[in-house]
This record gives sequence, C-alpha cells and structure tokens, in this order.
Amino acid sequence: MGRIKFGTKYEFPCGIITLFWDEGEEEECGYEIQLELQKTNGEYEGLGGWSFGYEDWSYRVWAKWGVYIDQRITKMKGNQDSIDAFVDELGNIDCCYKLYNEDYRKDEFIEHLKDIEVIQHLILNIEEEAV
Repeated sequence: MGRIKFGTKYEFPCGIITLFWDEGEEEECGYEIQLELQKTNGEYEGLGGWSFGYEDWSYRVWAKWGVYIDQRITKMKGNQDSIDAFVDELGNIDCCYKLYNEDYRKDEFIEHLKDIEVIQHLILNIEEEAV
C-alpha cells in the first residue's frame, strides 16, 4: 500500500476490521481498496484487496467500490455471521491492476482486472461520496 487516504474501522466479535482507501504510488497498482482484520489476539489478517490502476475511470470505480463495501459492513452492525459471509463473497471477486507492478506482471496466475465487470455491476447504483 502507498498513500492511505483514510481508513474506516468496524467492530466485530472477531476483532477490528479496517477498510483502507489507498491512493497508490507510482509504479504500483494505482487506486486500491484493502480490507484487514486485527484479531482479538492482536494478529493481523488480510481479508481482501482490489486495485484499479490510474486510468481515467479508476478513481470513480475505486471510490464507489469503497462506498459499496462500507455500506454493506455498516449494515451488519457487528454481526459475525454476516461479516463472515460477506468476506467469503468478496473473496470470490478478483480485481488486480497489474500493468504497473513488475512483480505482478511476471505472475501468470494474476489476471489483469479479472472481475472488473462484477465490481462495476455491484457499484452500478452507488452514489459517489466525497472521497
């Protein structure tokens, strides 16, 4: 992660989940959304990450994807079963902007923007908030 614009924290029985909004650095993956869990024992676990590059459309998708995740988590109001199901759902969405990142370009198993259409469908009716 590069320049974190901001992070939003949510409390669940498993620990504190943080949604990071990363504006990216040069030669990275551009605009990124990261979801991380700080477990009750203090350990950290990544729950998901999505990157969108620096294309003309990247900022808008990044902003709406972050709002989508925030709205879904906020509605759960700390319900552990709901967050577990949502994390599983998010785990099936793979979106990595790999053109700028040399490590990712070499990795044949990372598909460039694989599920961008899935994300675009999910955020279709999300109002863009000030990010």
